Parts: sequence; structure tokens; C-alpha cells
Amino acid sequence: MKSISIVFALVLFTCLSASAQEKINRTDGWEGLTLNVSTADEAIKLFGQPVKDKDKNPLEVVGIKTWLSGKEREKVFRILTYKKLRDLPEVQLAFLDDKLAAIILEFPNAEKDDSNWTSPDDLERLFAIGFKPHKRKVGGTLPPPSEFQAGALADLKKQEYDFWYDMIAVSERSFIVATVDNYKYINAYGLFGRDPTVGAKRKKREKLNANHKYPGFVSGILIISRTLASQ
Repeated sequence: MKSISIVFALVLFTCLSASAQEKINRTDGWEGLTLNVSTADEAIKLFGQPVKDKDKNPLEVVGIKTWLSGKEREKVFRILTYKKLRDLPEVQLAFLDDKLAAIILEFPNAEKDDSNWTSPDDLERLFAIGFKPHKRKVGGTLPPPSEFQAGALADLKKQEYDFWYDMIAVSERSFIVATVDNYKYINAYGLFGRDPTVGAKRKKREKLNANHKYPGFVSGILIISRTLASQ
């Protein structure tokens, strides 16, 4: 009887471990799709018909433009758009020559639902790869991917996290850019006068940031193939 209990425990542990591993996102794909391999037809077979299916589109890329060849700006991508897919508000799949080239994931807004959101602290665990923060700057450039990966600081100055910043990871087959919303409500006035909700929004932000290394919440993630890289 004791040996049966031990075997059952081992089987249960194995199942739990497998389940946990399945929740780790891949750096070269998402939910059964693989960059540079999966086709649009395979995506439709997996997820059903998208709400939008548009051909000849450019990609909207932020944070790592200097790492890309410029191909992403050309109107050569077929983009499938899904709403409310896998607990995400929106998912876009971009194909080049009928191969998956980029995955754009919109994440839940923590201001609207603080029970279902993703902290930038969780990215390394979710993808099993290291992320580095990067402050968005108009006209700013990044060092080459290998230099960024090796030399970028793990922390920014406190004010550099304000409003929006990126968490960036470099893998063998992809670049991953997580956009982090860390909006600051500087005053109580908006476009139409005084906003009585600002105080509550500030308190919610403070609560979200409590006990986290990186402030804000992940609002979106781009996983883009390195076949689009400039080098």
C-alpha cells in the first residue's frame, strides 16, 4: 500500500510539473504556433476565423526599430486579428510569405480589472528568459542585441519608469518587447476640466506597484522573428 502511495505521489508530481511547464510561453511562438514555421491556415484551423483578415499591411513596432531591417515598415504582411482569445483582449498574428513573422498580444488593463493583470516582474518566469528595462526616447537608439543583452542595466532611474517603458528580451530566434503601462496622474485635471477619479486612480496605481521590483503592468507583448533583424 505504501509503494502504491509513493507511485501515486510521483505521478501527481509529474502531472503538476508538466502543467506548470505548459504555462511558460515560448520565445519562438505562442499557443501551438511557431515563428517562421506556422502558416495562416494553421492558425485559422487552431483558433477559428479571425474577426479581421487583412493583407498588405506594415507592422507597428516600438522599442527595437533600430534592430530591424526596415522590412517591417513595408506593406507585405497578412495580419489575422482575434478578439478575446486565450483570456487576452486581442491577439494579432502577422505572416510574411505565409510564415508566422510576429505575434502581437494585448494584455488586460490592470486599472479596469486588478484581478487579472501581468506584472513586469513575471516576464522572466513566464518566458524562461531574462528581460531588461528600457526607457522610451524619441529618436533614441539601442546598442546591438548582443551588447544590449550583455550590458544593459537591470534597473532604470526612478523617473525613467514613468508613463511607459519597455521590457526587452533577446532569444536565438526572436526579440520580445513587453510594453509596460506605468502612467502617472500628475494633476487632477483632464481635457474637460477637473477629473474627480484621479485620486482613486493614483491609489490603485500605488496598490499595483506595492511589493514589485518593476512598476506598472504589462499592456502588450510583441514577439517578432529575427529573420526581420538588420543583422
